Amino acid sequence: MRHQQVLDKLAARGHVRALDEELARWVGGQMLLPGLSHEELAHRVIPPVLARWRCLLDSEEVRPATKDVVRVALATLLHKYGFQDAAVTAQAVAAVDALNRAVVLSDAFERRSEDIKQLLGTPPAPLSRRPASARSLTFLRVGDVLSIELDGAFHAAYVWQVTGLNEAPVIEFYCGTFTRPPALADLAGREAARPGGRARFLVDGLTYLPDPAHQVRAVAAAHGQGPRGGEPGPAQGLYTMTDILTLQRHIGELRAQ
Repeated sequence: MRHQQVLDKLAARGHVRALDEELARWVGGQMLLPGLSHEELAHRVIPPVLARWRCLLDSEEVRPATKDVVRVALATLLHKYGFQDAAVTAQAVAAVDALNRAVVLSDAFERRSEDIKQLLGTPPAPLSRRPASARSLTFLRVGDVLSIELDGAFHAAYVWQVTGLNEAPVIEFYCGTFTRPPALADLAGREAARPGGRARFLVDGLTYLPDPAHQVRAVAAAHGQGPRGGEPGPAQGLYTMTDILTLQRHIGELRAQ
């Protein structure tokens, strides 16, 4: 059985497409690093992906069936790109059974369930070349206010700019963290997380809103005021170029200051 046959049977085009695009971009970028063994590459690829998509899998707002579909998609796409995680695979196998018990997907999915499990259990073949990536695209707009979750904490950010032809947003973080997605009133008059533009990031792969991974949420749109005091000064860069998965490391650094 082929990976695409599994993905087609999940009836979750949006989640599958977003996860596939994300993995292709992330794996391709990590493969540019010289001298990495496949095991080292796996250690770089898998944890950030799991940290981001855990926002959906741990959410009480997401239906169990959607979580199970994403578990199967995650294991299948990791396998497609040459990686395997024992816990992810075990959760995907259990999710196949749960989807069948709840009669969520088609008869074709149920008939091929054992084939799906067998595919996920086989050692994946490492890629011999970088995967093709979709062009950069974002549906965010200037003035959007975002809540971004990481490890159960919520961080607020403001969209100052969208580069190119709707290619990538430039966001700036507000100072502080929240135990729930912040409301706009929580951000009134709030300072930037760092002065001098050091909390501003151009984020490749920050594409969809609503975010299929449930990590990024809309707080407000067309808001006229961003964080205070974050304007870059002379000889300071306008922003740091990054991507949606590396952004998690930047958030951790902001939180640790």
